[in-house]
This record gives sequence, structure tokens and C-alpha cells, in this order.
Amino acid sequence: MKDEQLIKNIILEGEHEQLDFKESVQKENIAKVICSFLNGKGGRVIIGLNNSGTIKGISNALKVVEDLKVYLLNSIIPEAPITINVESLGRSELIMIKVYGGSKQPYIFDGNIYYRKGLNTQKATSKEISKLIHGRQNSELHWERQITIGVTVNDLDQKLIQSTIRESRENHRSSFQGDDVLDFLANYSLYQNGSFTNACVVLFGKQPARFFPQIRVRLTEYVDGKTDNQLLRDELLEGNLFLIQSKLEKYIGNLGIRSVFDKNQWKRVDFKFPEKALQEGIINALMHRDYSSVSSGVSISIYPDSVVISNSGHLPDDLTVRLLKTSHRSHPVNPDIAHIVFLRGLIDKLGRGTLKVLEECEKEGLKSPIWKDNEDGVSLTFYGPRALASKRGNTPIGLDDGLNDGLNDGLNDGLNDGVIRGVSKLVNDGVDDGVIDGVTDGVIIEVARLTKLISQKEGMNTLDIATKRGKSKPTVERYLRTAREVGIIEFRGAPRTGGYYLSNKIKNLI
Repeated sequence: MKDEQLIKNIILEGEHEQLDFKESVQKENIAKVICSFLNGKGGRVIIGLNNSGTIKGISNALKVVEDLKVYLLNSIIPEAPITINVESLGRSELIMIKVYGGSKQPYIFDGNIYYRKGLNTQKATSKEISKLIHGRQNSELHWERQITIGVTVNDLDQKLIQSTIRESRENHRSSFQGDDVLDFLANYSLYQNGSFTNACVVLFGKQPARFFPQIRVRLTEYVDGKTDNQLLRDELLEGNLFLIQSKLEKYIGNLGIRSVFDKNQWKRVDFKFPEKALQEGIINALMHRDYSSVSSGVSISIYPDSVVISNSGHLPDDLTVRLLKTSHRSHPVNPDIAHIVFLRGLIDKLGRGTLKVLEECEKEGLKSPIWKDNEDGVSLTFYGPRALASKRGNTPIGLDDGLNDGLNDGLNDGLNDGVIRGVSKLVNDGVDDGVIDGVTDGVIIEVARLTKLISQKEGMNTLDIATKRGKSKPTVERYLRTAREVGIIEFRGAPRTGGYYLSNKIKNLI
């Protein structure tokens, strides 16, 4: 989605609890709203619009942005990552300020704690303040804020910390004054009562794997696929978050032009994975992964026509794979780590990263990347050229566009139109949500046949269905697994005596 269209879509939402329009730059009023967003679930302020969303524009927007950065940075306590950008819309310039829900609530502006209720920003009540303080106490239990036993200042890369201090000051992202390393770490809660936090070791440790072996990142490059006997590369990258990010960035920069053979067109297809999109995927994986378990990890798998970035974390409960493809709220899983990454300028526009990933792939003529969130964690797969697309998951067919030949074959086989449409919808939803990979029309038809069979006699087991379909049990199990994963059927009863039933979701569609 282009930047202008993204801004237009946001404006069309109209003002709400997490979106506020300001016609002019009134610093105090803007700071109150930002403070209230930090004490809530985050939000945006767009300057240069009247209350109804009519564009008024801002003159000298770049200069105004620099002034606002300094003002907000120094007037809201405690310091929070606040992203401010100039956005062009036609001939007008707007200013967008964005924050996510703060991790160190309550936030204070001019001696007061502000809260957002509907469209109004007002001082928080004693009950609301108590709620914020209770939430803060819970957040202090997070893994990244726990103390790492045995770490001394000599275990930290002090040059890296000092460069972070300089960079954050130069880009007006930090209000910290001074050059003392320990004072800087204490200012961002990475150094508490004479001890260093887990987040501090992840960010600045010289050898963090001594304390957290799970910090290592596996980088594997395959000649062909996972069944290869020979690998081009297979190594464990060690170091703190920034060192690993730097190593991966360098590796990605050297991937260069790649080639695949398109059997459909009988020709070689050259392409290049977009560096910015890959970098975005990598920094997100490093920031938002689950560091708390020793069995957690991040892996980067390089195939001839795809790149898979996997991490052991999960999306927050209120964020789905589908929302990643829209303008969504940012959810820092590790807020202290994310804040320091922000200070170093590696997060340019909070919450827009996934849209940039999609845009960069589109510009390179590649298939849309796919996010998945399952029991193994979150993965992001970048694919090769769009011309090679053959699976439904990569070229989804809208139900209003009519059925293609494969699905018409299913209709000719006597399948009910509603069954095919219902199954097709839930399968496509599953692909969009990253629950399953893209599947062929043939798989959809076979799942539809199983669905019809189960609708005629609910409670059948796998062997019953395999017998009725005249297929092997392992083959039927694969189709049943797909049907279960996208919520078409469900298994009820004991493993040996239970059977399959249609879900309410599919019953409502057929």
C-alpha cells in the first residue's frame, strides 16, 4: 500500500479513541493527547486536519517536526519512543505522531496524568491512576526486566553503548544528557540497584550467549530444499542483538541476483530479494522473539526461490496475521529492547513495517510474503517472482470472481455449490491468517468432498472416511489435518473411539 493511500485510509477512519486530528501545532494540547495514548493502548495524532478530517496542511513541516521532537521528548515523563514524520498528501504536508501503549505507565505531562475516553483527553481519576500503577508493577515481572546474575560492566560492549548515546542524541530520540554509560543504562531501566537486566545483556553484552544460549541465530542456505545432503552454509551467529543484526544485514546485502527456472514459461527468471524488506523482517524477529525460554530461537533459511525468517515468539492476542497486512497498532513484545532499537533509528515508522515489506516485494515483482503464527512460532516467508505463482494461497481467488476450472470440476462431481464456496472461503482465510500454506484447487476439492461426506454422517473416523473415499489412510489424514487447521471440522471423543464433526463455522456457510 502506498504511503498516500495509507494516510487517506487512516483519515477516513475519523477521530476515535486512538486517533486525533489537530488543525494546527498547539504543543501543549498535542502533548496531552500523546500522554493519554501512552497511558492507554497507543494511538496517532495527525496535524494539519480539522476535526472532520479536511486537509489544511502544515507549513514548514520539517522544521515543526524537529521542534516537536524536542518538546515532547522533554515534556513527557518517563521518556517514551515517539515517532514523528512528515507525510505528503497531494500538495499538502501533514505531521503524523505515533506511539504505542507505554510500558512504564503512568506517563505524566505538566504534572498531570492524562487518559483518553472516546474522543476526549482528560486528567485521569484516582481509580485510573491506581490501575496504571498496578499494570506497571506487573510489567516489571517481564523477563527482559529481570536481573542477570553475574554480569559486570566489563561484560558489556561499552563502545556500542556510547555510540547508542550519540546516535539517540543526534536524531532527537533521547532526552538523556551526559555520556556516562551506567547513567544511560539506568535511565532506560537496563541497570537497576547495581545489577544489569536481561534486556541489557541481549542489547549490549559482549558474549550474551554465555548467559542466554538461546540468543544465537541459525543461518542456513540450501542448495535446493530441506532434503539436501549438502548445504551452502549452516552456522550459528553469536553476539548481542545489534551485532547479529549487522552480520545478517551484511549477508542479505550480498545475496545479489538469483535465478530460477519457470517451467510454465520455459525460461530463466532473474530476481532479487528486496534488502529493505528482509532487513525489516530480521529486526522484527530479533526484537519481538521470545527470549525467555532456553529452547527458543531465531532461524534464517535461504532457499533458491524463498527466504524464511522464523522466531519462537507469537503475535499478541489482539493482533492477527491478517491485521499485519493493514495499518495496525504496534505491539512491542519486549518494550525495553524495542525502545533501544528505536533510539538507534532501526525502527523508522512504528507499525508500518509490515506494509513496507509488502510494498517492497511488490516493487520487485515478487509474490506477496506470507506470515504464519502457529505453535512453533512466527515465520515470514519471502517468495521468488510472481510469475511462478501457482498455488491458491499466493493467488487467491475472490469468491465473487467466480470459480475456476478446478472448482467447477468439483461441482461436476456432484458437490454442493455451498460446500465448495464455504470450504474455499475457510481455506483462503486460513492461508491469509498464516494458519496453513497455500494449497491447490485439488486440495480444496478433496477437503470439500470430505466435508460433504462428514455432513452426511457425522462421527466417522479416519478409517471410515478413507474407505468411503477409496484412498489410503495417510492421504486422508493429510486432508483432514488441513480441514481441522482451518476450522472446517473438529474431532470429538477419545482418540480411539471418537470421530469427525462439522464445525459451526462451516455449517453457517453451506
